[in-house]
Amino acid sequence: MRVNKTGDSMKKSIMILCFVILCLTAASFGANLANPAAQVGDARLAFGASYYVNGSTITNMEIPMIMNRIGARASFSPVKYVSVGVDLAAVQLDVERYSAAPYDIVPMFEGKYGFSYGGNLKLASPLLFNRVAVIGLANGNFFRSENELDAYYGGKDGAAVIGMQVKIPGFGFISAGPHFYYIEGENKGYDGVKSTYSNINNLRGWIAVDYHPHVIALNEKVQPYLSVEFSMSPKIKTSSRVRVQEFSVAVSMGTISQRLYGMDKDAAE
Repeated sequence: MRVNKTGDSMKKSIMILCFVILCLTAASFGANLANPAAQVGDARLAFGASYYVNGSTITNMEIPMIMNRIGARASFSPVKYVSVGVDLAAVQLDVERYSAAPYDIVPMFEGKYGFSYGGNLKLASPLLFNRVAVIGLANGNFFRSENELDAYYGGKDGAAVIGMQVKIPGFGFISAGPHFYYIEGENKGYDGVKSTYSNINNLRGWIAVDYHPHVIALNEKVQPYLSVEFSMSPKIKTSSRVRVQEFSVAVSMGTISQRLYGMDKDAAE
């Protein structure tokens, strides 16, 4: 039996790179998990772009905050059932006005888009009866959004899900489970005073749908995908002033590459 030394050497180098990315991911605290939620076949790269909007309630004064994130993701599966990746994005925050003291109203914060970066980790079990798997997803980012008066909201946010994933032949995957979401950060007000904040509702329900179309015009070894994701806490609501409160929606699209080494097989398993 002939051994492919070049392929083995490339595999070892890529796995070392992925280990470094994994360490960076673990250090970061983002939050759209489906990009795609389905496990990418081993020895493949996935590239995606996404739009994510999330409404959270921060501080003990229960102030609504909306996060808009436009981002790109690159991920890789060094071995079967494990994927790691990096996220680069632009994040914009809006925070509702509130009463800081009698007759003292803090104006609404409307930030500009600022740089955000982070990482993600995806784990999956083998498909039982080629239909159902257990998954674990985690994602985290650092972010900062400022306005023209040098006020800002920044910090880190992270999300994690442990749930079930169902394969739908000819379509894609549906994933669902409990969702943990956490924000921790610092803000500077219009008066220059700094303070810290975090979200008060951390547990949500989560569902994601991955669609893997079969596009004849593309190389059969490259698989496009479209993912839609939704999460909500028990406190979900909306109002005429703040449309998105205690829920999130994300739409992602991208492609999964052909296999980089080893024998070829389906892109999404």
